[in-house]
Amino acid sequence: MKDRAHSLFPAIVLGLLAGASIWLDRVTQQDQTLPQDNSRHEPDFIVDQVRLRRYDVTGKTQYVLVADKMTHFADDESSDLTRPRLDYLNRPEPMHLESDRALVSKEGEKVLMSGNVFARRAATPDKPESTLRSDRMTVWPDDEKMLTDTPVTLTQGQTVVTAERMDADNVAGELHFNGQVRGTFYRKQISNKP
Repeated sequence: MKDRAHSLFPAIVLGLLAGASIWLDRVTQQDQTLPQDNSRHEPDFIVDQVRLRRYDVTGKTQYVLVADKMTHFADDESSDLTRPRLDYLNRPEPMHLESDRALVSKEGEKVLMSGNVFARRAATPDKPESTLRSDRMTVWPDDEKMLTDTPVTLTQGQTVVTAERMDADNVAGELHFNGQVRGTFYRKQISNKP
């Protein structure tokens, strides 16, 4: 009986080693077999007091984007901005855009501004200051284009225009109003000098 126990001992040890090896393999592979959840929209970093500059092909500053806070999300590479301000500086009449929040796409090519969207174009010697108000505005900063599908109010001096929708091209200097457009227009008085 003693000889039989001695002959079973190596088999028991081999069985325990094999079982431990299988268990160790499964434990180390468990992390790899768990599904990765990339669908969660969680921030990977947060930055306070952001200032970004974009330069044109000549090296001059095209625009400056400032925000109180930027939250970046890894899943879609988007960024959420708190109190963003966008200043176009490469025009004879600089333009300023601001809102409560903004969502910036992966490459920064599209910005969805929301909450108290306000735009202001500086006055020139022949034009008074212009302001634009809406609740939401999509902006393509590099192309200097804007689009809104929410009510918009444009004021230039005493002239006031309201509409349900608007698209604009800052480079071409064009504004297109759509849907229930109403306006009061004032022109400069032409003086008749003798």
